[in-house]
Amino acid sequence: MTRRTESRAPSGPRPPWSIDTFAAACDGCGACLTSCPEHILVKGADGRPVVDFTRGGCTFCGDCDTACVARDGRPAAIDRKAFDGAGSLPVLARLGAACISIQGVTCRLCGDPCESRAIKFRPLPGGRVLPEIADESCNGCGVCVSTCPVGALSMAPLVRA
Repeated sequence: MTRRTESRAPSGPRPPWSIDTFAAACDGCGACLTSCPEHILVKGADGRPVVDFTRGGCTFCGDCDTACVARDGRPAAIDRKAFDGAGSLPVLARLGAACISIQGVTCRLCGDPCESRAIKFRPLPGGRVLPEIADESCNGCGVCVSTCPVGALSMAPLVRA
């Protein structure tokens, strides 16, 4: 019996500063993919860019915005000016049970690169620490995902109340 494996295209949030009508505005040219110095933008299932946090985190450098230009009567699909230049993605970091700090091994690798300081470490008895994520501080950059040695962090869609 032959086992069939399916190749699934990555899914994730659109690049930072993606406009509400991104799917209609983006023609899939790939200019943002090649401009990203972090190499975290990849083609999604629909051929348009998504962020792949397993490759690293977003520095909100703006290179994807610069590369994305209006053409053929369409607006630019990525427009930093429409968001007042603020860098964030509509996702939040989530900690899973595989976290080695939860398992009793002291690890702070996720918190060190977090520029927004959304990951704090609560001391526990016995000298251990427990990472806690402050949603109000998380900008969705995802740098914590790629730095976790056991893959215990993921990015979940931001749910607005």
